[in-house]
Amino acid sequence: MRSLLLGVGVLAACGDNMAEPDRPVVVGECNATVTEVPREASGHVEVGTPISWRTNPPASGKHYPVWAGWDRSYEELERGYWMHNLEHGGVALLYRCDDGCPEVVEQLLDVARAAPIDPLCTAPLRNRLLVVNDPLLPDGIQVAAAAWGVTYTAECFDDSIATFVTDHIGHGPEAICTEGLTSRGTFIELE
Repeated sequence: MRSLLLGVGVLAACGDNMAEPDRPVVVGECNATVTEVPREASGHVEVGTPISWRTNPPASGKHYPVWAGWDRSYEELERGYWMHNLEHGGVALLYRCDDGCPEVVEQLLDVARAAPIDPLCTAPLRNRLLVVNDPLLPDGIQVAAAAWGVTYTAECFDDSIATFVTDHIGHGPEAICTEGLTSRGTFIELE
C-alpha cells in the first residue's frame, strides 16, 4: 500500500503544471536571470480578451488565435499576440522604458539581427524573433525575454540575452515560421 501511495504522489507531482517556478539562475550583469517556469494550460481566446498569467513576463498559457508578424519591432503589441509566437518556437525580446531608452531598443534589435537564420523561415523572414515594448514588465526590469516555458529578466541590457535567444529559440510545442499579423510593427532591417 505504501508503494502505491508513493507512486500516486510521484505521478501527481509530474503532472502538476501549476508548480512554482524554478529558482532563477544568474547569467550576467544587471541581475540578469533565467527562470524555467511551469507550463500553463494553453489555448486560444478571442482577440481582446483579458488574459492573466502566473509569471511576468508570461512564458506559456492562453493566447490569441493570431500571432504577430516575425522579424519586427513593436511599440505596442498585446501580450496575447506574442504569446502565440512563443508557442510557435519564437522568442520575444522585451523592454520597459518608462522614459524612453532608444539605446536599449537598438541593442535588442542588434541581438535580433545577429541571430542565425532559422531554416524554418522563408524570405523575407529570417527568424522567429520579436522586439516588443512591454510596459507590463515588473518595476525594475528594463529588459526581458520569453520563450515557451522559460523567462529572462534583467535590470538593464546585458549581452547574455543573446545566449538566451540561441538556447531557447525553436523550443515551442509548434514549429511554425509563417507570417502572422502584419498590419503592425516595423520590420527589423539588416544593416
